[in-house]
Amino acid sequence: MNLPQAVQVEFRWLTAERHAITSASAPHPCREANLMPPPRLIQRHDQFFKRLLERDGTAGALLRERLPPAVAGRFGPDAPELVGGSFVNRELQEHQTDRLYRARMVDGEIAFIYALIEHKSSPDLNVTLQLLGYMVQIWQWWIRQEGNGGNSRRRRLPPIFPIVVYHGEAEWHIPLDFIDGMDLSADDALRPHHLNFSYSLADLGRIEDAELSREETLRIGFLILKHGSWDGDLRETLLKLGKLAVALGYDDLVALVRYILAEPNDVEAAIVQEVLKEIIPGQETRIMSIAAEQWKAEGIQIGEISGKADLLLRQLRRRFGTLPESAQARVLGASEDQLNEWAETLLDASTLDAVFGAHRTN
Repeated sequence: MNLPQAVQVEFRWLTAERHAITSASAPHPCREANLMPPPRLIQRHDQFFKRLLERDGTAGALLRERLPPAVAGRFGPDAPELVGGSFVNRELQEHQTDRLYRARMVDGEIAFIYALIEHKSSPDLNVTLQLLGYMVQIWQWWIRQEGNGGNSRRRRLPPIFPIVVYHGEAEWHIPLDFIDGMDLSADDALRPHHLNFSYSLADLGRIEDAELSREETLRIGFLILKHGSWDGDLRETLLKLGKLAVALGYDDLVALVRYILAEPNDVEAAIVQEVLKEIIPGQETRIMSIAAEQWKAEGIQIGEISGKADLLLRQLRRRFGTLPESAQARVLGASEDQLNEWAETLLDASTLDAVFGAHRTN
């Protein structure tokens, strides 16, 4: 069945956007060797997860919903701010992806949230030790970037709250407290004197689909990670995901279609329409059209925010010269409201610190 002309126009635009994203990613080694792998819904889990948390509202939802209520309730109303870079060891990057966020607490202090996603089919026994190493790296980075005050006195270290997102088939069985992995069972009196920290866990395979997230985009992204991230027949995977999405609601099915077609993957619009025809006969064209319109509007909004970030960076460089990497990362990861506030502050600021003053600890 052919798509109507109007829908074809929308998806030609969408296809160009997908090509731009794919071209910016590292080439697949099998493609370079001219050995094409079977079609996959997710080409690279690390890039998929990063793009998921870059979508508006998803990072904030992850932190609010998966951190302990006592922690999440201490954050202020502002969206978490992405800190650029990765702390994952090079040899583990095939199986782990990370995102670091800066957030302001209700008392005005700064805290960091470190999100680590595990791509393995079973839990890594060393994950708590790896988390400890990553947290130490973050504190060392913070000391270099911001840890020394103007009077050369070092400020206290900010808290880091780690979250692990896991979508493997085997159930997660690693202790959530670092000390529970230590051999201290013979003498509990030693426990209070040993290093310890806790991390939050989102084991997607053990969470009901409707409870993956209250935020639609994050819920759909997690649904894909949970049910469609491993190799298998592409059409069967899409059919399974479509049935699961429509069980959650019509809007979730539209969001799934929009998400799949916007991702740089091997999925063509024709096969999505065939699957939709099987799930909801007679409504497939309407859903494809709505999904295309929503993605186009979303892409325009993202482009506008990116343009504002580029403009602000140019203005900052013209005013203050070469910018530190941390300042560039803050601007590129900022929300539209943050960019607007910094642009206004720039008019009267005499230093770079003054521009970001409303978002820094005194």
